[in-house]
Amino acid sequence: MRVVVVITVLVGIGSWLSAPPDKYQVTIAAGPSTGEAYRLLKALQKVAHRHHDNISIEVFETRGSMQNMKLLADNRVNMAAVQADLITDGTARMICELYSDMFQLVVRSESGIQSMADLKGKRVALPFEKTGEYEDFLFLARHYGLSPDDITLMTGTESSADWLFIDGDVDAVFRVRGSGNTSILQLIEQEDATIIPIKQADALKLRKPALLAETIAVGSYRGYPPVPAIDTVTVASKRLLLARSDVPDAIVYKLTATLFENRRELVELDPLTGFVSLPRRAVGTLFPIHPGTQQFMDRDEPSLIQRYAPASALVVSLTLLYLSSSLQFSAWRRRRTMAQYNRGLLQLADTARRAQSHPALRECQSELLTFVERVVGAGEAGEVSTADMALFDKAYKAAEEAILLRRTQLDSELFRFDRERVQTNAIALEESKQFSKSVIGNA
Repeated sequence: MRVVVVITVLVGIGSWLSAPPDKYQVTIAAGPSTGEAYRLLKALQKVAHRHHDNISIEVFETRGSMQNMKLLADNRVNMAAVQADLITDGTARMICELYSDMFQLVVRSESGIQSMADLKGKRVALPFEKTGEYEDFLFLARHYGLSPDDITLMTGTESSADWLFIDGDVDAVFRVRGSGNTSILQLIEQEDATIIPIKQADALKLRKPALLAETIAVGSYRGYPPVPAIDTVTVASKRLLLARSDVPDAIVYKLTATLFENRRELVELDPLTGFVSLPRRAVGTLFPIHPGTQQFMDRDEPSLIQRYAPASALVVSLTLLYLSSSLQFSAWRRRRTMAQYNRGLLQLADTARRAQSHPALRECQSELLTFVERVVGAGEAGEVSTADMALFDKAYKAAEEAILLRRTQLDSELFRFDRERVQTNAIALEESKQFSKSVIGNA
């Protein structure tokens, strides 16, 4: 009887150990169903379910980033897609950058609106209050000197904003979306509308460091006639995928791996997944990186044993490399130093050849002696080698010969000048004598 009980217990333990692990439930707040984040995360859901049996993902439609952030902070979801310029509590950890969320102001062509400042006295359709897009628009308006009293703001759902625009009840619609967004495309296709530039991104970044300058490429919404008609500058914020800090590292690692190792499958479902990127450690991030993502980023890093084994060989190799580099650098520096001296001597020789007086030559001679003193000092300091000194000797002799030759030429010119002056004086004296004699004879 005891044997049967023991066997039953062992079978039960074995069954428990061999049973597949329970699925981990991942809940993601994505934003509006018409937004890029929702579509992208639905693609992630599908591909992750193909490759990870122990992960179950649910993607929820929400109003936007601010609601997503609140749901994450309240532990009602464990992941969320949010704009990088939102302030969060300490529970959020970064998984990746999804894409650039561009500030896009769609205006009726006949409205006369060409910039943010032109919105004064106009009607603008916005999402509900206390959403990221609503707050972003107020932030832009304040920067351009506009108050809520200067603009008629009409808030509501995305579909209600679309109808207001199509019916001509508003002059503009503001949205924070990726370039080529389908909801904006529908507005442009149904109405004579365009997208205006939103400039001064660098100035806006002073108050919101997460903002950046982006460009909506010409023809992003329609190829012919193109909308926008030219490359249109605007302000943008990265859309991030965040997770709570208590989400297991292994789960985050697998989802991060899915985003980057199964990219072809993801792109087939949603081309925007091709823009997903890992956190950029070199420039810093506004959110701490989740340890699971960090493990994925460090996956190709060698282990501690691999990195330092064998330590003695590594030390020897580095030492030899250092000595070799030092010797090469020293030799290069000596050659460079001597080249400077030789170049100076050649310039000195040229100066001597063009000297017009003995004082100028004496300056050249003095400078030549100075060169010698400097080279001797450099040799004593080990800055030049014996072989380099041989080259200097040739350049020195060339400069010295140039000085001597020019001195000889100047002496010859001076002698010829003195002889001509003596001859001239003798002729003048003789002519003076003859003149005196003729004067006396006439007297």
